[in-house]
Amino acid sequence: MRFAAHLNVAVDELLKEDLLQFAQATVYDTCWVARLPNEDGSLAYPHLLQALRDRQHPDGSWGSRTAYVHDRVLSTLAILLLSRFENRRHNRDQWAAGERYIWQQAQELEHDIHPTVGFEMILPALLEEGKELGLDLPYAQLRHYEARRAEKLSVLPARQLFETRTTALFSLEAFPGRVDVDSASSLLLEDGSMAGSPSATAWFLGQVPDWRARFPQSTMYLENLLRRNASGLPAMAPCGIFARTWVLYYLHQGGLLNDRKDLLRSHYQYLREHWHPKGVGFSPYMFPDSDDTSMTLLALYRAGYDVDGTSLLAYERDEHFAVFEYELQPSISANLHILEALETLPRHDRQRVRDKIIDYIFCERRSGGYWDDKWHGSVYYPTSQALMALLPHAPDRMDDSLNWLLSTQHADGSWGQYAPTVEETALALLPLLLYRRAGWPIPKQPLRLAARYLLSQEGPSKGDYVELWTAKVLFAPSSIIRSIVLAALGLYLDTFEDLG
Repeated sequence: MRFAAHLNVAVDELLKEDLLQFAQATVYDTCWVARLPNEDGSLAYPHLLQALRDRQHPDGSWGSRTAYVHDRVLSTLAILLLSRFENRRHNRDQWAAGERYIWQQAQELEHDIHPTVGFEMILPALLEEGKELGLDLPYAQLRHYEARRAEKLSVLPARQLFETRTTALFSLEAFPGRVDVDSASSLLLEDGSMAGSPSATAWFLGQVPDWRARFPQSTMYLENLLRRNASGLPAMAPCGIFARTWVLYYLHQGGLLNDRKDLLRSHYQYLREHWHPKGVGFSPYMFPDSDDTSMTLLALYRAGYDVDGTSLLAYERDEHFAVFEYELQPSISANLHILEALETLPRHDRQRVRDKIIDYIFCERRSGGYWDDKWHGSVYYPTSQALMALLPHAPDRMDDSLNWLLSTQHADGSWGQYAPTVEETALALLPLLLYRRAGWPIPKQPLRLAARYLLSQEGPSKGDYVELWTAKVLFAPSSIIRSIVLAALGLYLDTFEDLG
């Protein structure tokens, strides 16, 4: 039982962490701050350039360790655009390899599960800048993204695009030449960020030479992030609500919240202080969305607080629930989270909401029994969510998904869509354990192998996770991934009493 003590210490440490800044730096977001100039034209943060160059992959690309083409293309383009600030002759081979990668992968974008956030809007803007720089890129092959950009913009309030706080602000760098700095400055959040996006904030500052003097709070926002992580900027920040609610969600699934009232008090207090009747976003400053709202409601409800989920009904559509007021594609996981928060809704709405979400979820299940989702680069995340959320509602319809999950385990006990990862292994192990505990004939051996795989990864590199979550590029929310791993190990230990 030595690991039980280790597990308890690890959970305590996680709950003591500052969950405001919880994600690893991305190449893409770091590129935008790396190009910020001082008033004399020199780079404000020149130390970032070499660190970025050093992160090139053997195939010539930059980006996450997951070979997700949308991520790699956008990150590589952002790096290539940095060449305007350097003597290209010194790094000619690197830039040429990056250009070759984009040529080779231009037709592979359709094979990813979903585009990354704002990809259809950002790519045309970066390509236009690349053309001005004379970069050798497949402009004709990627021209169809201009039509996709128009489609994406068609669902946003065009007349108010830069007058009100919409999701377009998160990808503000997609609109060069269309943003009036003085008008847009009124849309900065209280923390100085542009929609909680470090890259959009850096792009906004780069529109004026005296950005430090004109926007000191936004400057402080970026420099605080750089002080926390010298390697660069995360995909989104701060994330105090997102991080807390997802960590609490997974620790609850693993039965790891018991007897921790003192450590939990500050987290619940934070969520209650920042709750708003219209809902919440991923930080206290962000406009609300249904996903963070439902997860906050669920966390507080499970902790015994009296909460009202009426705000979720504003996101109801004919066949599903939306995440944001304006969006093209719904999210599987967000609908599942609303289903789990069902008890917070007015009683007379619950049956309708339950039936609508369940119908939508099963209509979206892929042949074979799995799901995919726009917020995650792996099918194991939404499939894990579906198995857990539907256990109380439609357990008799889950055999195909359970069989698919068991059939895709690797020989070493791991799971992984692209390569084995601790996150995907933990995501698969959690629901399998829950179904075994509920009486399903799930064999012990696959579970044992998965637990051993997770234990084998509990070494010096823990916390350095593969990027699988979706923002403008893939990112790794370290605290959340850590909570998934601890939850899976905790539930295994509680189920079998040992890890042997």
